[in-house]
Amino acid sequence: MKKVVIAVVVFGMLAGCSSMRIEDFSDEKPELVLEEYFEGRLTAYGLIKNRRGRITSSFRADFIGSWDEDGIGTLDEVFVYNDGTVQERVWTFAPAGENRYIGTAPDIVGEADMTVKGNTLRMDYVIRVPYGNRTIDLSVEDWLHLQPDGVMLNHSYMRKFGVRVAELVVTIIRDFPDAPEEEEATHE
Repeated sequence: MKKVVIAVVVFGMLAGCSSMRIEDFSDEKPELVLEEYFEGRLTAYGLIKNRRGRITSSFRADFIGSWDEDGIGTLDEVFVYNDGTVQERVWTFAPAGENRYIGTAPDIVGEADMTVKGNTLRMDYVIRVPYGNRTIDLSVEDWLHLQPDGVMLNHSYMRKFGVRVAELVVTIIRDFPDAPEEEEATHE
């Protein structure tokens, strides 16, 4: 009997450790359409945690997204960290089939594989980051989840040699224009 209990506990622990799959979000609403969500101005607030879960930095970021007639998207990002450091990145997103995109940026090694299902975007890529007097490459598993009010929740896991070394937690807010009722009221 003791062996059965141990087997059930071990199975439960392993099942609890299974990772998310993008297919898990296929029916989640609202539907995420990259060309709509990442169009115009967005603001992000985030923090970075080390492998022990300690917050090592925080930031505010301004994004500006645009798409051309061929479906190619550009996302200009400017991050300002709590220590005053400013980081800029320009992503380019190209369609690669149904619900798929390829992303590139100067500090991305190769290409980011992007898949959208329901309200969720999963991105897998390798990012080159400064580390002391050199750089290191980290594998990133990036999840973005669109909420009904237009807020995007983003969590990323960064690994080196398969070991989680950092986690990124971000909230992205669309900078919506004033509501039409407010504009009309000010013009009367």
